[in-house]
Amino acid sequence: MGQHDISYRLFFSHARMVCDLLREMVGESWVDLIDFASAERVNASFVSEKRKNRESDIIWQFRRRDTGEPVYVYVLLEFQSRPDRYMPVRLMTYMGLFFESLIAEGRLPASGLLPLVIPIVVYNGTGPWWPTLELSELIERLDPSAEPYVPRLLHKLVHAAAYDLEELSQKESPVADLFRLERSRNWADVLVGVSSVREHVRPDELELRRVFESFLTGVILPRLGIAPAEIPARLTLEEFEPMLAESIDAWNQQLREQGMQQGEAKALLLLLEKRFGAVDPGTRDRITKADSDALLGWLDRFATATRLADVFGN
Repeated sequence: MGQHDISYRLFFSHARMVCDLLREMVGESWVDLIDFASAERVNASFVSEKRKNRESDIIWQFRRRDTGEPVYVYVLLEFQSRPDRYMPVRLMTYMGLFFESLIAEGRLPASGLLPLVIPIVVYNGTGPWWPTLELSELIERLDPSAEPYVPRLLHKLVHAAAYDLEELSQKESPVADLFRLERSRNWADVLVGVSSVREHVRPDELELRRVFESFLTGVILPRLGIAPAEIPARLTLEEFEPMLAESIDAWNQQLREQGMQQGEAKALLLLLEKRFGAVDPGTRDRITKADSDALLGWLDRFATATRLADVFGN
């Protein structure tokens, strides 16, 4: 399993990430019936015993909050970096194994009925997801009279690259921050992403912060041309902005060649708004009309600024 897949598995091993995924990205009516405070990771050891290569699957258990009864809904997460035509078959097999384990261990509700399992595939690839979401569409048909025997299993697809960037920027969610960082194509994007993560992941959420730090150093920075040997070990979120600011001169020529002046201005405005609130029209106009040298200088000062005036100096 590569660093990218490992990072996603670690991200969604945190209850906050799973709850935000359901609230902010799935957002279907059934989500309103979930008691998020009841989130509990399910031991999926039965999978590793019977399917040695299925290491990316995660199951979360939730209680319903509408009835108060001990009725559980299980959310099965599967992570994909490329389309898989037979994903519904994999999900069906996984769910069968899970049901067998519940029966064998006597963990069914008093009704004796199997609990609802909602499969969600989190796709972090850049291309479109073309496979069907419904198992029945992979089955050959015999005759209309045999249609009742055709198995059906629908899964929910969450495609990180399909969300509008502006929409993601309005969400105060680390899942939205993750999806935005996935689409970082330049240093300005990374600066904005790191600032958002620092804002949305509290200092006391140490484990989740470490996963973001590992994702940034192991996945995002190498994509932008930084060799692993050049990345400081155990780099914290607090150290990212100063590190990026110290390297701003090295990025200058690269940013110029990419015609990133508009991106720099947009990044600076987003950073200023997140730290200091709404930017007045005069300052906004000054930023949008500034040349690349001025913008880079302001981005450099932003890393240590405690008030808006500090960014622009005299």
